[in-house]
Amino acid sequence: MNEEQAETGPVEAWLAEVARKSRQPLAMVQRILTQHRVRPAMAPPRPHRLLVTSVVFEGVRPAADSTLGPDAGDPFRFSWDLGPGLWCLASLGKNEAGKSSVLEIVLWCLRGRSGLQRDVRHWLRLVQVGFEVDGEPLLVDMTVRAGSPHGHVVSTQSGTVLVDFEGLADFEEGMDAFMMERLGLEPLRTAQAAPGGPDEPPITGELSWPSYASALHISRSGLGTLLGNDTRHGLPTRLLELFLGAPWASTKVDASVALKIVKAQLSAARNRAAGDAEARKAQLKELSGRLEKARGKLAALPEAGSAAEDVQQLYTALAASTEAAVTAQDALVAARSVHNALEAQRFDLAAAVHSAEEAALARAFFHTLMPTVCPRCDTAVDKSRWEKEKEGHCSLCASDLHEAPSSEDGEAESDAQANDLRQTLADVQHTVDAAAADLANAQQRAADAESARIVASSRLQEVLHSPGLRERREIELMVAHLEGAVAERSGRFADLDAAVDLVPLEQAASVLAAAEKLAMDRRTQVLKKVLQDVEQDIVAMGRALGLEMLREVKLAGNASLTVWKGGQKHNYGGVTEGEQLRLKIVTTIALLRHGYRSGVGRHPGLLFIDSPGAEEVDAGDLQNMLRDLVTLTEMVPDLQVIVATARGAEVREIVPVDNMRLAAEGQRLW
Repeated sequence: MNEEQAETGPVEAWLAEVARKSRQPLAMVQRILTQHRVRPAMAPPRPHRLLVTSVVFEGVRPAADSTLGPDAGDPFRFSWDLGPGLWCLASLGKNEAGKSSVLEIVLWCLRGRSGLQRDVRHWLRLVQVGFEVDGEPLLVDMTVRAGSPHGHVVSTQSGTVLVDFEGLADFEEGMDAFMMERLGLEPLRTAQAAPGGPDEPPITGELSWPSYASALHISRSGLGTLLGNDTRHGLPTRLLELFLGAPWASTKVDASVALKIVKAQLSAARNRAAGDAEARKAQLKELSGRLEKARGKLAALPEAGSAAEDVQQLYTALAASTEAAVTAQDALVAARSVHNALEAQRFDLAAAVHSAEEAALARAFFHTLMPTVCPRCDTAVDKSRWEKEKEGHCSLCASDLHEAPSSEDGEAESDAQANDLRQTLADVQHTVDAAAADLANAQQRAADAESARIVASSRLQEVLHSPGLRERREIELMVAHLEGAVAERSGRFADLDAAVDLVPLEQAASVLAAAEKLAMDRRTQVLKKVLQDVEQDIVAMGRALGLEMLREVKLAGNASLTVWKGGQKHNYGGVTEGEQLRLKIVTTIALLRHGYRSGVGRHPGLLFIDSPGAEEVDAGDLQNMLRDLVTLTEMVPDLQVIVATARGAEVREIVPVDNMRLAAEGQRLW
């Protein structure tokens, strides 16, 4: 959506105005509202109608002093068929006739939450309440065991079971969800301040059907509140908006709840940011102090001067001597390798010379031998065997004898080979002697280089650990460390003081505040004219109900009522209970009338009034009240009002006989 499109409708115009007021881009406004579940709702959903069609219940009422158990006593049964219009449960002066119990049984079935007296609930065995939502016939059908309901809600048209329940909590939960969905109601979001203070997120919750249902019932127990029976969570204001179908009301509530949550988050974030900034400032101050002290201590030391230069020269000398030692060691390894290889060669040649000389001597010796016996078995070698040798065969084993070189030629050849080997050995021995000399020199150079390195290292350590120089270096390191720490906290960490993490929350707070204000303005603007008409009706009907001194009322958008009577200004809580009852009834009737007249009221059109004549209302005023209720139900055909009163004799001429259940004098209704 762009700025041009934002001018095409009321919702878009509201979004554009929120953007201008909060000074945030339209896209961000839409994103924030969606994130916090704030929906622009200028038109309320269509109203739904609720009508009670029948009441049936039965059970056992124990005797007052009975000890025979819950099933002993007088059985009872009550049955009543109803429709639109004014209906009345009445007795002739008897207060304990069961009128309020009938109302509470019907209310129990409609809202799921019981307001019955505990003993009455335990008397019940069966309860069936028929009702319609927008004309669809429904039935709550349940058995009651030890005060606990078990049953279901069924569509009598289709036979479909819509809700099953077992027990009190299950029944309340099931009716809550069912009625909210069928009557098109939305949960009322609430937010209360957390006990831990503004930094903690508010306690959020939702009010649902039982809270809405308080708008259906007027009784003495709720006289302290003009609308409903509870002032918490702004419930009277919500009910006023329900009666009149106030546009933008849910938007205002959603924005208000979201704004409370964001404000708490923002407050906590700001406090955390302030705490962090203070901690960083304190830390920076402490580091800066330590840095100044270290710098002062360093400045007080004698100048390093030549000592520092000596250290540098010693580092250079140590590096050079270390390099020379490494080079000498490498040369020593190479010289040792060459020497060892030549020595191995010399050893092999010496062995070869010795073998050649031994072989020549052995051959000369064995060729001159004349064996006389076999060296294996001592058999004598006779002449015949000697004759064999002349024929070229061995005198011992008769194998062929090769012709032996002449003695002189063999000896000459052997001598030549031996001489060659001796000459080679002499040459190698000369090379080995040279390599040994090189090795000795390399060993000496390596030893000298290592000694020089050790001396250089010792000298450097001696200088480094001299007291003056060591202290200076330690302080210089300390100063460098502290300078880095101070720079870090003065530079990069300083960005944290800008509270950049607060920006999204501040943007959300500005958008939600603008949304709440502008939704409230639209809602109030619409209600202002309607409330003026409602105030006139309250005065007119109030005078008709006996508030003769009533001159003027002011009904505010938060459902507070200011009253001018007898020449004095009063608030609703400051008048008598009798006046409160009459003002509460006429205010409710006036709101219903205007809601129906405008066609936007979302009250479901069912109202229970318990004991309207109980608080200092004379017969004429009570009859006027009933006549006004009849007129109201005639004006609104779908409206149903059920009244319970002990003054049956005074109202039976007002209420149609078919619409009235009147207990005989001194008797109970059931």
